[in-house]
Parts: sequence; structure tokens; C-alpha cells
Amino acid sequence: MKRMMKRAERWGRGRAAALLPGSASRWEGPPPQSPSRILVIRTDSRLGNLMLMEPLLRSLRERFPDSSMEILASHVFSDLLRYQGYSVIEVDKKGQIREPSRFLKLVRELREKRFDVALDAAHPHSFSLSGAVSAILSGAPCRISTDAGDSPGWYSLTVPEPPVEWHESRALHALGSLWDGWPEWSPPRLDPSGAPERDSVGLHVGAGGGKEYPPEMMEDLVGRICGRTMIEVYWGTERERTAALKLGEKYPVAVMPRLSLRRLIDRLAGLRLFVTADNGPMHVASALSVPVIALFRVDNAHRFAPLSAGSQILVHRDGPDPAAVAERVLRTLGCY
Repeated sequence: MKRMMKRAERWGRGRAAALLPGSASRWEGPPPQSPSRILVIRTDSRLGNLMLMEPLLRSLRERFPDSSMEILASHVFSDLLRYQGYSVIEVDKKGQIREPSRFLKLVRELREKRFDVALDAAHPHSFSLSGAVSAILSGAPCRISTDAGDSPGWYSLTVPEPPVEWHESRALHALGSLWDGWPEWSPPRLDPSGAPERDSVGLHVGAGGGKEYPPEMMEDLVGRICGRTMIEVYWGTERERTAALKLGEKYPVAVMPRLSLRRLIDRLAGLRLFVTADNGPMHVASALSVPVIALFRVDNAHRFAPLSAGSQILVHRDGPDPAAVAERVLRTLGCY
């Protein structure tokens, strides 16, 4: 029954693809070897996912230095892409649902740009409807995605689904492997803006999707290390701000104010060490070459681990033991 349901779902997706304007265009052979305009699509609202695209974007820029490239991305963290020097076409999904005229305006904008190639850089192991629809509505005759086994009719060309043990940034980078001379993958990187180094440990109190480090464990951890090093506490949401302020009331730590994305990058770049659950700032710190102690509650660090030199990973479904985390922090700082 499950297999039949899966087949029916694939058939339905294929039929849906055929109904969209622009889906009838067909591309024969390999992708264009000298595309003049390239669109890269990643429309979810996650900072980490944009950071994990960096090797793909860097290699596209290196492989096609004379091409014009734009990224279709959520408005939420699009400043990260601009920080790296990329041109962004912003998507506000909720706003476009409330005001369909904004969606139609976006489609017109995409069509007017006459992209040669659209790369759907969504999740490499599952089908993304928003990414697939965006690829077709872009009007690009050559549409490329990962073949996750359930996307017939949506793309012109697909690359094989990467091994699940690959790092996510490497899996996304493989989208360009259809081109000859595709550069080798290397970890995501950001060039710091010259922020001076500080003898401080950064600590982020939040994460989404049940990945956050439990607050009581975070308090225990801070209590074990706050007398041995300076600590800067980072947060993103109002709920995380409340948790950060609670730490500030109990321990001698510096709770950061609300930071713009560019200011966050500047602050993280100067840290000696960053301690955090699996979240977007973790990937940003890693790309800035800051050593990270990553506290995972889901055993998928092979895909989402920080890759900066000196980074370490602790995994436990309930949250790594604060005593073990504190020992790692103090040993890394050389003050254990």
C-alpha cells in the first residue's frame, strides 16, 4: 500500500508539473557550457541553509566568471547573500499568499530576466514543491535539480542523489557536477570584515526543530565555565532573548543586544570559540573559521557538522552532559 501511495504521489506531481506555464520547454543534452544568466533557488527561511550553499555559489562564480548570477531566496536572511556579494531576488511566501499580485509580479520579474539555467538548491534528499515551481516559473529552459526519485517532469536535468553521509554543503555543491571542469568542493567560508579578535567564548541559547540545548543544561554549563573565561550570550527569537537575559541575571556574562545579520557576522568573527546547538549561527561561525563546539541532539552531524579547524561535536538526544561540554570548552581554551 505504501508503495502504491508513493507511485500515486509521483504521478500527481508529474501531472501538476505539466500544467504549469513553461513546463513544456525541453532541454536536450548537457547544460549550456557558457550560460549568460544563472538563477539559483533556495526559498526556505533558514540561515544555515543559505550558508551551506556557499560552496555551490562560489564554484558557479569561478566556473562562469562572465555569467550573471542571481539567487532566489527568502527575504528573511537574504543579507547573508548580499554580504557575500551576490544579487538576490527576494521571496516573501506569506506576503505573496496574502497579496497574489506580488506573486505575479515576481513571476514577471523572473521571466523578464531570461535565465538560461535555473538550479534548484533545495533539500538534496527530498522533493521541494516551492523550489520546483520556482524553477518552472522562472522560464529557464534548462532546469537542474538533484534526483531524489520523486520529481518527474519538473526538471530538464538531474544529478544523482548524493550519499546520505555527505556533508550537506557538499551535496548541494554536486548540483554543478553536470558541467565539465566543475571545481572541487571545499567547506563553506566567509571572509571576516576585519573585526578584532576578542578573548571571549560565544554561546548561543537557541535552535529550531527540537535541536536546542535544554535551558537547565545551559545554566549548568555557564556556571561551570563563567569564572574561567569571558562569555558572550547570543540569541535570535524573543523566547531565546528571555533565556539569555535569565543567564545574565544569574551569571557574569555579556548578553548581546538584538543584532543585524551583518553585525552578528562581525561579532562572531572575533570570537575565540563558539558553543552552540545545531543552528544557523553555528554554520556562520564555522565559515568564519571560528572553532565550534557543537551540541547535537539529532545524530546527523555527518551532514550538518561545523567544518572549521578545531571544531568538536558532542551528541546526545537529551543534550550533551554539561560537565563534559565544560571540560571540552576549558581544554580547548587551555585553562582546564
